[in-house]
Amino acid sequence: MKRGTLKGITVGSNEGRTHVLLLMPRAHRPDYESKIDMIAHTETVHSTYLRPREGKDAIRDSGMEPDDHSFHLINIATRDLGVWMQNLIQQGWNRCNMEIIPNNSKAMDIMCFAHPSSTVVERLPLPWNPFDVEGRCYNHIPDGTAIIEPAPEELDSEKESENLSSTDSDDVEVESVEAIVETTKVVVAEAPASELLEEEVRRTIDLLRADGMDMMQVMEHPKFAEVSERASAANVDVWTMVVSTFQ
Repeated sequence: MKRGTLKGITVGSNEGRTHVLLLMPRAHRPDYESKIDMIAHTETVHSTYLRPREGKDAIRDSGMEPDDHSFHLINIATRDLGVWMQNLIQQGWNRCNMEIIPNNSKAMDIMCFAHPSSTVVERLPLPWNPFDVEGRCYNHIPDGTAIIEPAPEELDSEKESENLSSTDSDDVEVESVEAIVETTKVVVAEAPASELLEEEVRRTIDLLRADGMDMMQVMEHPKFAEVSERASAANVDVWTMVVSTFQ
């Protein structure tokens, strides 16, 4: 975690990525964070929690109590969006049509998903541009954990500890690293391509359903058509998967 803006920490990494605003009751945030820590995404996810302290009255006038909600804004690789949202959608999260209006300006085109207990409003007024406001920013690395950067005073104390504990340990350090590498070699079996494609098909169906599409609309959607073609070529029974999902 470090202070900054979402725009600042994502400079140079916007190709093939998208932004999503996740709305949830504040009381649900710990459960949400425990779940996203377990997500096996492939690229780093950048995020911040929006805290519109000075704009609360405008949000209340829109019909939402800001103190009861958490607003998680993420920058995520498009190919990881299905993985990130899959479990949430299965728990009842839905895509919602909520316009984000910063500083009474033009509405921003941001994909929004909401927890089923959230209050969803037609227009969400914010006192600033959500990408430019400074706050706590997080980098969720691909193994599902967030990178926590120590504060300067923490860094200083760590350096002092290192200086106090460092003796003639250069050789020992090299040996210990080599020992760790030798003792942690693990053979990981790769999942069959068909299983990976089945999972991708399920994620695609879930995302399109969350967007309000019925079975025929899902099957006609270009994103589904693309993954369906690849899955069928790997002998995945796509038709049965679709039908069973909508039963």
